Amino acid sequence: MKRTMLTAAAAVLAATAANAKTYDMKCGFVTVNDSQHRSAEIFKDKVGKATGGAIGVRIFPLAQLGTIPRQVEGVQLGTQECFISPPGFFVGLNQAFQAPDAPALFESQMHQHRSLNHPTVRDKFLALASHAGIVGNYTWSAGATAVASRSPIKTLGDFNGRKIRVLATKMEIATLKTVGATGIPMPYSEVLPALQRKGIDGVRSGIIVMGPSKFYTVAKYIYNEKSAFIPSGMWLNRKWLDGLPKEHRAAIFEVGKEMGDITVKIAIEITAKWEKLWGEKGGTVTEPTEADRAELFRRVRPLGDEFLGKNPKIAPMYKLIKAAAQATAGK
Repeated sequence: MKRTMLTAAAAVLAATAANAKTYDMKCGFVTVNDSQHRSAEIFKDKVGKATGGAIGVRIFPLAQLGTIPRQVEGVQLGTQECFISPPGFFVGLNQAFQAPDAPALFESQMHQHRSLNHPTVRDKFLALASHAGIVGNYTWSAGATAVASRSPIKTLGDFNGRKIRVLATKMEIATLKTVGATGIPMPYSEVLPALQRKGIDGVRSGIIVMGPSKFYTVAKYIYNEKSAFIPSGMWLNRKWLDGLPKEHRAAIFEVGKEMGDITVKIAIEITAKWEKLWGEKGGTVTEPTEADRAELFRRVRPLGDEFLGKNPKIAPMYKLIKAAAQATAGK
C-alpha cells in the first residue's frame, strides 16, 4: 500500500516538474516594425500567459538569425523554432506555396486574408511543408504590392528595362515581365545595399515593409500598383512542437487561431500610415491611372491559370484558393 502511494506521489511530482519546465522559442524574421514584428510581440505575450510562462518567446528581427534561406533551413532543421515570413520563400519545399501569388485574384487585403483562412483552405495551406518538418501556425495578408524605385515610375511604360527585386517565385518574375521589367530574386537583407550600389533599379514589396526599412532613403519613388497581395505567416519546427507537453502545444495553436485576424488589422493600419509617411519622409507615392491599372490587370490576370493552374504540383492548392476567393468576394 505504501509503495503504491509512493509511486503515485512520484508520478505527480514528475508531472509537476515536467509542467514547470520552460521551453525556449526563438522567433526570427527579416523585417522590423511591421505587421510581422507586431505579430511576434503579441504572440509572445499571449503564449506566455496561456502557458504560465512555460514557453519563452525570444524575438529576433532584422535577419539577426540569418538571411531568409538560412532561417528557412534553421526552422526545418530545428536550430530555430519559429520563422515569420511570406510563404513564397518556402517554394523550394513545396511549389504550392506560390498559389496566393496569383495577380488580380483578390479585391483587397481583407479579401486575400478571408480566402487564405477559408475553412477549405487554411489547414491545407498551413500543412504544405509538414513533410519537411515545418508546421504553419497562422497566416494573414501582410500588404498590397508596390514598387519602390530609384527613379520615378509613373506609367507602365516606365517599367521597361528596369531590374526589380522580387520574391523567389516564378509567378512574380512573370508579372514583372508583362511590363518589360526583369524580376531579380534576392534575400530581403540584401535589398537596401543592392539599391545603394545601383545593382537593382527598384524593389517590389509592400510599403508596410519598405517604410520601416527606410527604403525611401534610396528608392523614394513608390508606384502603388496593388496588382497582388503578399501574405505572411508563422512557421514552426515540427520536432520541437512534438517535444512540448500537449497542453503547451495546444496553447500555441489556440493562440494561432486568433492571431491571423489580429495581425491583418495591424497590417492594414500600418500600410495606411506608411502611405502617408512616405511622402513626409521625402518620397513620392504615385497611384496608377485608371487606364494603367486596368491595362496592368488585363496583362497579369491570365498568369494565375497559366503558371499555377497548369502546374500539377500547384494546381490543387491554387484551385482551392481561387474557389475561396470567388466565395468570399464582395464581403
